[in-house]
Amino acid sequence: MATPEPRRELGTHHLEVDPTVDPLSRFGSRVRALVWPTRTLVGSERWFDELYVWTADFEPDRSLRAQIQLAALEHAFSMLENERVERVAVTISFGSVERSLEALVRTLDSHRLTTHRLSVLLRGAMERLRWPYRVREFIDLLRSYQVPVGYRFAEPRASMEMSAIDFVAPDFAKMLAPISVREETWFEMSREVNALGLTRETFVLAGIEREEQLKLAKQTGFVLGQGRALKKPYFPPRVMRPR
Repeated sequence: MATPEPRRELGTHHLEVDPTVDPLSRFGSRVRALVWPTRTLVGSERWFDELYVWTADFEPDRSLRAQIQLAALEHAFSMLENERVERVAVTISFGSVERSLEALVRTLDSHRLTTHRLSVLLRGAMERLRWPYRVREFIDLLRSYQVPVGYRFAEPRASMEMSAIDFVAPDFAKMLAPISVREETWFEMSREVNALGLTRETFVLAGIEREEQLKLAKQTGFVLGQGRALKKPYFPPRVMRPR
């Protein structure tokens, strides 16, 4: 992880950015990040490394969340362009797209030579969307750059976010693996994924921390996963953006 700057208060004001600084480091220690390798459950093939970013001790407002996610996207491109990863994924919320579409477009355009090595996970609640056409424009732009578009489930059951799945029509998806080691729980989740028209071959199960979970994920036909039972996360490498 990048060495944090001295603690500062984070508000909704515009943050001045030194273009040579590690994109995430300007938020200081209140924004944390890890990189989770996403691997096949059988064998060691790596699908992508996900740059996972969260806030340490506060809930950011929508404006600040958009700034953090934009910085994560910039950091992901820096990881690619510094050859620190082969493929990288980031999460961007619907609200961040609505607020920062133009900045996201500029970032994608300025890194067009490496966009084909990026994957983007979208997340959000359809009922909170104010300008869905902006999110649709972003999805179309990603696909024009050959960026796989995923969806990150927030709810424990995939069917609870059916409207978002219909809207995004994702190329892949991600959800936390069940903590339970009851076979019925895992087979029910597998059937639910199929009912949504998603394939288990491109469905990432996160949070696989125990061997029992890994065994059940394989038994129920899932192919991709994240978690310490597969591979430990690592701190994102410090990178410098070119001037």
